Amino acid sequence: MAGRIPQAFIDELLERTDIVEVVRRRVSLKKAGSEYAACCPFHGEKTPSFYVSPQKQFYHCFGCGVHGTAIGFLMDYENLSFPEAVEQLAEQAGLEVPREHDDSPRQDATAPLYAALEAAADYFVRQLRETPRAVDYLKNRGIDGATARDFRLGWAPASGLLQALSDRFSPQQLVDAGLAARRDNGDLRERFRSRIMFPIRDRRGRITGFGGRLIDDGEPKYLNSPESTIFHKGQTVYGLHEARRAQTRLDHLVVVEGYMDVVALARSGYHRAVACMGTALGRSHFDVLFRQVGRLTLCFDGDAAGRRAASRALEQALPVIQGMREVRFLFLPEGDDPDSLVRREGLAAWERLLDQALPLSEALIRLLREEHATETAEGRTHFAHAAVRLIATARDPLFRELLCERVAEESHLPRERLEEQLQAAASADAGSARNATPASRDNAPPSRGPDMATRPPASAPSGSEPAGAGGRRSSSLWAALLARILQHPELDWDTPALRELAAASGEASGTLGRLLEALDEQPRPDTARLLERFRDHPRFERLLSLAGADLQDGKDEMTRQVALDAANQLLRRHCRERIRELTASGALDAEQRSELARLTSILQG
Repeated sequence: MAGRIPQAFIDELLERTDIVEVVRRRVSLKKAGSEYAACCPFHGEKTPSFYVSPQKQFYHCFGCGVHGTAIGFLMDYENLSFPEAVEQLAEQAGLEVPREHDDSPRQDATAPLYAALEAAADYFVRQLRETPRAVDYLKNRGIDGATARDFRLGWAPASGLLQALSDRFSPQQLVDAGLAARRDNGDLRERFRSRIMFPIRDRRGRITGFGGRLIDDGEPKYLNSPESTIFHKGQTVYGLHEARRAQTRLDHLVVVEGYMDVVALARSGYHRAVACMGTALGRSHFDVLFRQVGRLTLCFDGDAAGRRAASRALEQALPVIQGMREVRFLFLPEGDDPDSLVRREGLAAWERLLDQALPLSEALIRLLREEHATETAEGRTHFAHAAVRLIATARDPLFRELLCERVAEESHLPRERLEEQLQAAASADAGSARNATPASRDNAPPSRGPDMATRPPASAPSGSEPAGAGGRRSSSLWAALLARILQHPELDWDTPALRELAAASGEASGTLGRLLEALDEQPRPDTARLLERFRDHPRFERLLSLAGADLQDGKDEMTRQVALDAANQLLRRHCRERIRELTASGALDAEQRSELARLTSILQG
């Protein structure tokens, strides 16, 4: 049935659903204090690290990092779409799923964008069938019709898309969907022309953008959709939806360079390959991938550019390694890529090569050894200093200790000396943290996991703050605040500071405002129902991560105080910035003078 599922129904459904029972039907749970524990169903492990909280109606694995609500669990465990998971829970609860009409005022503003992209994909598929040279190109690359169908490959002709879609979508909708761009004179032009088209789908199977590849000479050879309200390259992984659909239980993913590698490997029978969309592998990509599997193999070219890319990926991977998470590095023979290798030597050769991938610890040693020769005392000193800087970013204490042992062995230095350097680096970081968070800092232990908002200086940025130390600090404060509201919605969050902060401009303030509105509407709020209000939000994955953060606050009073301390710092920062804007604008009208007085009063309070 067409139409959006009302949020009020999702709230009611989750109130009637016990996540413990949903998980228990599929996983053997055992009582563990106030929670339930099991070996994680999403990655192999012998010791339980998967926990289900009946209070939060939320699950979290400290091994691979997966987390979510009862709806999210069904989506991940049974490879269901969001509507399918809702339908299944509703059937168990004896409810009928209502749908809002397409003309409902609450209809999602992004719906026309998804519809335009879906229509464009259909158009590109039809054009591919009618373009022999594009079909021949794919055949020459080893791509057969079944694989092209599975990935919905298409062809963007030199023109015709805008005319084909103009009767259903406005020019602005086509621009917002990334299918068109405006010329200097305001006319529209098609963004993708004379390219093989690769639809990019999110975990729910919705097309969020496209990648296009030229088959003739020209630049750029590869072109991706621009950033939009539904397409974020820094958080997008190509081929993940197709891998989840092909493999009921994913336990391992290989990250390759491009979408042609993903498609070619699938054609050969390997359905565990994914790729980033023209961007370097970043922390957000790891967050997305580790929600699916506990083991990743990162594939790089064997040349100098490949080694540089591997070094950048290693820096991003170290802070997210924890528990049973594992990252391995595969360096291909120079001049080869997965596409050419599997076509020449076959799937068995590819899988043998994967077995030879280096663990992250050995990749670290290899990459540093290439930069710093260890045959001399000077070289070993430089090697050790560079290694300590990297190891200091690792958050798993056991992994950090083992890395330290390996570097000590390679550099011929006592492990104790390296540990002293690590402690010095940690002390410097702690000093920065104390400067960022003066209130309540002496009573709380440090965070144990990646992206965990234990104190306001937690490490994971929200993705919406400016660059630099000030932006990172604001991101940390926002993480500390939002994590505590998400995890403890039963506390009193109705304060003037929070309401004032929610009214400020910016994505984070808007998120806070939506949380406070949800708390006002729900008499017995829990973490799951709060999160499900953000499923279509661009930062939904980030909010899931915050909801699973190990806060270690202890008593509720401490949790609330830490959050309010963070809110007060953010509010004061907002007031100072807004005052600077007002005073720099010259003459003020009555409304601006009133605002200036109010902001000044807050700072003086």
